[in-house]
Amino acid sequence: MADPMPKIKTVAIRSAALKALALPTRILFPPVCAGCRRHVSQPGVLCGACWPKLRLLERPWCAVMGTPFAHDIGEGFLSAEAIADPPPFERARAAVVYSGCRPPDGARLKYQDRTDLAPWMARRGRADRRG
Repeated sequence: MADPMPKIKTVAIRSAALKALALPTRILFPPVCAGCRRHVSQPGVLCGACWPKLRLLERPWCAVMGTPFAHDIGEGFLSAEAIADPPPFERARAAVVYSGCRPPDGARLKYQDRTDLAPWMARRGRADRRG
């Protein structure tokens, strides 16, 4: 049977090297709030002032447009907009209501080169697919 120690040592060395390389990056580019750019503890999070302003969308919503409904009408129900003017896509949905805190993450990612938002957006999208 092969000795597992060389692999464990390699993993430990790689982990230490990544931490050592991350330190200058974190000093030069400290993590900031995704909403207001205040300093925060880790990249891709919101500060205490921005988090309460963020309203996460929950079911029920239109199966095509993602428009939230005030009451649960049933599975697969479509909004009037999706029925009157069907979009050229199968499905779209936002994760949050963009009020009070910031412009949409997608716009900031796309137009302001805010690549630090990508991990947060990906985590939120995975959570939505599970829920």
